[in-house]
Amino acid sequence: MRKISLLIILLLMAVAPVLAIGEEKPSSRQTEFSFYVDPVAGPEKAVFELVLINTGNNPLAFEFPTSQKYELTVNDPSGKKVYQYSDGKAFTQAFETVTLKPRGKISWKESWDYLAAGERVKEGEYTVTANLKAISVNGKPIADKKLMTDAKTMYIPGENPVFKGVRAEGSKGTYKVSGEARPIHGKFYYTVEDGHNELVGETELIFTEKYPQWKPFTIDISIPENKLPQNASLILNLYERSKDGEIIHTYPVLLERFNNQ
Repeated sequence: MRKISLLIILLLMAVAPVLAIGEEKPSSRQTEFSFYVDPVAGPEKAVFELVLINTGNNPLAFEFPTSQKYELTVNDPSGKKVYQYSDGKAFTQAFETVTLKPRGKISWKESWDYLAAGERVKEGEYTVTANLKAISVNGKPIADKKLMTDAKTMYIPGENPVFKGVRAEGSKGTYKVSGEARPIHGKFYYTVEDGHNELVGETELIFTEKYPQWKPFTIDISIPENKLPQNASLILNLYERSKDGEIIHTYPVLLERFNNQ
């Protein structure tokens, strides 16, 4: 009986290495990266930031078959494609490599003016899908294709009837905002906030032109450096007030992003 037990133990010891080899998982080095898209839907256009991050401790070399690094599409609520990044673009037909250092990242930005077939798309929730076009990492095919794709939703607002063509320039507390407006009641307002604090209180601008005539405007903003946020976005909010005092026709403008962590 002891001999049989000893034989069983020896047999299990002999088989154990084989079982361990069979259960060994492939190296995780190739999956030590993340790819995602961050869509921001503004009043007149959407901005897409595509980010590729090396989350590991080894360099990663991504190989692309052409100069196109990614594809970006937007679908409406019914699933119909209304925007595709590559439409009308030509790409060099030659292999290219992007190398990321350990913990390094690279980002790309694209924008879309909400036009599809020459007309602005309707207000609503849209799906943004981004695909990384790399075919290999460090010379090996990418096994998990899910790592190559990210999808997000964004809500596209309706066209603002009072403000258009608004843009901001400047940094570190000093900004100039310009655009066109046609306030229905002859005046509009603005504030500046960082999501938590109001840094510029409600300020009124009076227009002489009457709706629906457009008129250029310029706003100069100055905020003391010690009041600027440490890790937040500085937003200028343009808006009107109805006869009842309700805020209407809001138009947010990004002045600057701060990330001092």
